[in-house]
Amino acid sequence: METVTVKAGRNTFECNFSDKIMFNGACYILITKKIWVEWSEVSPTISKTEFNRLMKLGVLSEPHKTKLRFSEVQIYNFKLGE
Repeated sequence: METVTVKAGRNTFECNFSDKIMFNGACYILITKKIWVEWSEVSPTISKTEFNRLMKLGVLSEPHKTKLRFSEVQIYNFKLGE
């Protein structure tokens, strides 16, 4: 199975075809991974430069738009192992 390494802050994650990135208009969030911050479990935020690196590698698909409550978000899938 193919994987790609994604850096989110001080953490690194191995992502495969089942992982997703959400863009809510302000930041890119790796919604299928979780990290613990003090007493809470949260989804890690990746930087814009890390997202651009993944796009240049060609491992992310074109976004599909999804309605989430009152806003519209974009979901990117990983194209690994296809």
